[in-house]
Amino acid sequence: MGKITVITADVIQSRKSGLDQAALTHSLREIAHPALLIPFAVSRGDEVQGVISGWMSVPQMVRMLRWRCRPLQLRIGIGIGYYDGRLGDDPWKLSGPSFFLARKALDGIAASKDPATRVATGEDGLDPLINSLWLLLDTLMSRWTPGQWEAVMTYEETGTYAAAAKVLDVAAQNVQKRCKAAHWHQIRQAEQGLSKAEDLFLTLCRVK
Repeated sequence: MGKITVITADVIQSRKSGLDQAALTHSLREIAHPALLIPFAVSRGDEVQGVISGWMSVPQMVRMLRWRCRPLQLRIGIGIGYYDGRLGDDPWKLSGPSFFLARKALDGIAASKDPATRVATGEDGLDPLINSLWLLLDTLMSRWTPGQWEAVMTYEETGTYAAAAKVLDVAAQNVQKRCKAAHWHQIRQAEQGLSKAEDLFLTLCRVK
């Protein structure tokens, strides 16, 4: 029985946004990470879904998903739990508690017209704590300019301001300024904190 995190997202106002499924599918293929058990795929018209190993082991995957889907805006539901059996390679053919929890989380923010993230673990004492942190992250990242998105994601990928500047063809100082304006280091610290949610979840399960 393995621990998994299911991420299910839908595009906000997909009809007005000019959603191009082929272009979105191509962009999603750019998301790569060792923890990604099933790559993100588009289905049901305007929905995206993928599966990650562990419980919230890679919270930055949400940011990576938003980055690859830009300029489309997403509501994102996250379900964490166990999966027993073979996952296969198509998330839309799978079911189980983690998938239902992801759907429940997404339904909980269905009315939001702004990018939002909601987590469902099945633990009433844990979900509000995690979701309060996601609310802060969503609020900060919703204010990022295209230039800040480029600076943050390129800096994270290359590892230094100088290397990122070379890729973006700007001065290293500009990359640093954009990352600072985006509160990148604070956001990264919060993501690292979220990655430890698994320990708290296990503790709650033991207490029960």
